[in-house]
Parts: sequence; structure tokens; C-alpha cells
Amino acid sequence: MKFVVVISTAGGVLSVLLRNSYFRQRIQCVVSDRRCAALDLAGEFGVPVVLHETRDGLEFSNFLLERYRADSPALFVSFYTRLFRGPFIAFARHKLVNLHPSILPACPGPDGFNETIRSKSRFVGATVHFVDAGVDTGTPIIQSASPYDPGKSLADNRHTVFMQQCKMLLQTIKYFEEERLVLDDDDNVFVRGARYAIGEFAPNLDDDLPLDGVCDERPIGLTR
Repeated sequence: MKFVVVISTAGGVLSVLLRNSYFRQRIQCVVSDRRCAALDLAGEFGVPVVLHETRDGLEFSNFLLERYRADSPALFVSFYTRLFRGPFIAFARHKLVNLHPSILPACPGPDGFNETIRSKSRFVGATVHFVDAGVDTGTPIIQSASPYDPGKSLADNRHTVFMQQCKMLLQTIKYFEEERLVLDDDDNVFVRGARYAIGEFAPNLDDDLPLDGVCDERPIGLTR
């Protein structure tokens, strides 16, 4: 299976997962709408990069549609900071996912983690979800939750969520490769062979999820 990363950020999650052999062997390309640190990072690991500079979300979405219309990857992973628009959304339906640092539908938008803290929630977490035309309104695939620890710094609590995002994205890629995701007519997601014991992730992470290289060391200055 091959997947494409669409990015316009520094590449924090990418910096962790490119150390993981399972992830690195399956990434096809990194595409961005601007010059950003993620492109340099991908290049250091020998991953092809594509730059299409534009501030227009529709233009960038149309670029992706034309580039991948004839040879679409199994999955697009979005770290894109604008909304996808136009026919690309329908083209990539159910194969375009986003990582969000809150337990959706709570606290959507660009500041999900800090909005969670401001809400005085006793839990923090993250969501991997399908992308639709709305702002973080697509169907969740996997979510995480952990107690907010006031004895730790805000940065340390945020790092907990960051590492959850890294692990959940790796799990999502594995779901796609093994064709385990099933959607019903109401867009509810079911995962073949998933477990739902009490824990940090729902569904639970696979016991055989390859987590080599995914450690808890914080990439300095990188959160996404």
C-alpha cells in the first residue's frame, strides 16, 4: 500500500513516523502548498516531495485532483491547514484522513488542544477522522483519551496527545492496508477485528502494530 502526505506545517508527526520502518516503506510522496520544514524533512529521508505554491484552497485541491486522478494512492494523510474544496473532496472520499488534537466533535478548528484546556475538560485526546467539506466534521476512525494532568506542564500534556496522534496514524495506515475499515449507509465506521477494552485508544491499538522508532522523545518545537 502507498499513501501520500499533504502538508503545510513543520511536520512534527512526520518527523517521528519517518523513523518507523513500516511508515517509511509505504509513504509515496509529500505534497505541500508552501515551502515548509516538512519538505526538507522528507528529503532527508529520501521521500519524494512536490511543491505547488498557492494560497488558494480550491486551486490546490484541483492540483491534487489532476495529479492523482489517474493513479490515486490508497490513502491521503492531511496536515493541510486550509480547507479542501471542489471535486477533490468527492474524489478522495473515504481515503482522505486528518489528525486533530481533540476528542471530536468537541473543540473542532485550528486550536483543538488549547480549546480543550480552556473548556476545563478533565480529559485530553485526539482523533483521526475522514475529511469532508466541513471543519473537522468527518467521521472519526480512531480516537484517544487520557486524563489531563495538572501536575504536568501544558507542553507535557500536549506531548501526550502528540504521541497519541503518531500511534493512531500508524494504526490507521495499517487498517487501510489490511482493508479492515467498513462504512455503513450512515457513514458509521466499523473496524474488522478491533477490540474495545477500557484503555487509551478506541479501538484499541493492534498488539502487532509496528512501533519501532515511535518513542516518547519530544521533537523540539514540533507539534504537528
